[in-house]
Amino acid sequence: MQSFLEPCIEIAKKAGQAIMDIYDQEDIGQQQKSDDTPVTKADLAANKIIIDGLMKLTPDIPIMSEETAIPPLNERKDWTRYWLLDPMDGTGEFILKSGDFAVNIALIENNKPVLGIIHWPIKDATYFAAKDFGAFKREHTITADSNQDTKLEVVKHHKLTLAVSRRQKIEAVSCYLDRDFDTIAVGSCSLKACMIAEGKADCFLRVGPTGEWDTGASQIIVEQAGGQILSAEFNPISYNQREITENPDFIIMGHNDWPWQKMITPHRRTELL
Repeated sequence: MQSFLEPCIEIAKKAGQAIMDIYDQEDIGQQQKSDDTPVTKADLAANKIIIDGLMKLTPDIPIMSEETAIPPLNERKDWTRYWLLDPMDGTGEFILKSGDFAVNIALIENNKPVLGIIHWPIKDATYFAAKDFGAFKREHTITADSNQDTKLEVVKHHKLTLAVSRRQKIEAVSCYLDRDFDTIAVGSCSLKACMIAEGKADCFLRVGPTGEWDTGASQIIVEQAGGQILSAEFNPISYNQREITENPDFIIMGHNDWPWQKMITPHRRTELL
């Protein structure tokens, strides 16, 4: 499994370069999908590069992507291993040109993430992890001749630091917390997870729709850094076990010295009841 890391990092970098090639174009090909979320030429270009690369690397492992049709559960329920992709997490941020978007590649095994790559194109940085291997950050431009990997570990800040969206209404999450907090703003869900794994934030509360591809790579990176991702009711996130692939609201938690279940009020979105 760890032998997949370097090839997948290269695939993610190629997808990231394709995204950046479109980033400053006047026409980014923006459209609305059937679920009323945006998609651009960059999403589709990255999707093709990743799928082509993974099919060459592991032709026998099936692929599930946000940007391709999802097979019905009866066709995929017996998958013991598959790739789970979000070719560009943060399409809205890409459209707004905030720079906060990322390529996400995860390997799911027996319904749990076991390998993850999150590449941040505008920073030319990659976060990656594999089960029992650890979590790391690679800044590709630190030196011209070699990469430098930094091991990731969650930390506990003196005051709770919450990762939030740049456009998020703080009231949407503060109502679930029992204390004051500082914030760090970054756009996409996966980059918030990286901030927690890197020790720059303690927690992220996601309220609103996401898909399983939004948490796959994030989960293994956060777990290998010492944190966890659970639903907003403190239950495990499921993968490939339901007909729908929509996540419940979820919480990304850093250092386990925080009394998370005392600090955060459990909840569930009404449309998932």
